[in-house]
Amino acid sequence: MMRNFFRWLITTVLMSVLLPTHAVTMPEINAAAYAVADQQSGTVLASRDKDARIEPAALTKLMTAYLVLDALHTGKLKAQQPLKVSATGWQVDGSRMFLQQGVPVNVETVVQGMLVISANDAAITLAEAVSGNEKAFVRKMNAEGQKMGLTNTNFVNCTGLPAEGQYSSVGDLLLLAQALVRDFPQYQSWFAKKSFAYNGVTQLNRNLLLFRDDQVDGLAVGYTIHGGYNLVVSSKRNERKIIAVLVGADSSEARAAEGSKLLSWALTNFNTVRLYPAGHKVSDITVYKGAHRKVAAGFLGDAYVTLPSGSAKQLSVELEAVQPVVAPVYKGQSIGTLKLLAGKQEIAQQDVVALENVGEASGFSRWLDGIAMWWHNLFN
Repeated sequence: MMRNFFRWLITTVLMSVLLPTHAVTMPEINAAAYAVADQQSGTVLASRDKDARIEPAALTKLMTAYLVLDALHTGKLKAQQPLKVSATGWQVDGSRMFLQQGVPVNVETVVQGMLVISANDAAITLAEAVSGNEKAFVRKMNAEGQKMGLTNTNFVNCTGLPAEGQYSSVGDLLLLAQALVRDFPQYQSWFAKKSFAYNGVTQLNRNLLLFRDDQVDGLAVGYTIHGGYNLVVSSKRNERKIIAVLVGADSSEARAAEGSKLLSWALTNFNTVRLYPAGHKVSDITVYKGAHRKVAAGFLGDAYVTLPSGSAKQLSVELEAVQPVVAPVYKGQSIGTLKLLAGKQEIAQQDVVALENVGEASGFSRWLDGIAMWWHNLFN
């Protein structure tokens, strides 16, 4: 496939970006596997064994939460809608909010019980409300996981209770957490609640960092006998959002301490800046067989880049456009890669997309462009 290159310097808005005079030192993280990323740019700043299979335990409920919050967002579920608890939900093992069989309770209360204290009876009740039964809900979990690109994940239940064939990875859990934060910001405060009371019982959130760091605002913790203590945590400071995932810590205290180290390291050693605003055209790219000869390429949302802190250095960008781009082209379709360079060193890269639709040309024009493409390929 042909590839076409465009190069130009970034404007002075990025001239103040700081790059390090030496490598960023990663602290020792006492966990089996971990990953930490900047939410705005999507950049994974550090990881270890992020693709290794692990027991997700209660972190499974992040996918349960995604589907339930989506149901709330689309109106399939209503916050004050009463739900009745089935025998299955009432009898489930593990952490509970002490729902009572046959007693109605509103959706919002049940969701908060699942998010704040990781209640299994809440997860089952919500799964049944969305899909009729847990088995059907789990099929939706795996289908959504495929859409998200969770290539190392398979769900067997909606609670995270031990089950043969249920697995995930730190990298997949990071993608899932990023999707939750990105797609449902209106519910973020529910993840940050420090306690939850229902049926005369008050229980504390097991995420110790919520009690120690005002900038921490979620998301979930888990534990298995074989896998140790797990954590997915998010923190916001000066409009930056960092998400960290770690598994295999030795205790709940160690889980909090190692998670805090990851967040602090990411927030201290990196800066995130906006490259382009939403809808900004980076370049025009040639379209073959299209009703228009060019399509505007850029970003549908604000485009951010995360860079190490350090000394000032001039940056440039390079657009590598996928060629040939053949009509029809759809708004949001990936059509190239924007690379950020410091000298000849590549610092970061992001996909660029079509900012508009381009329909197909007439039959004769498509024939002419077909000849042009054949001729170009012949000599390239």
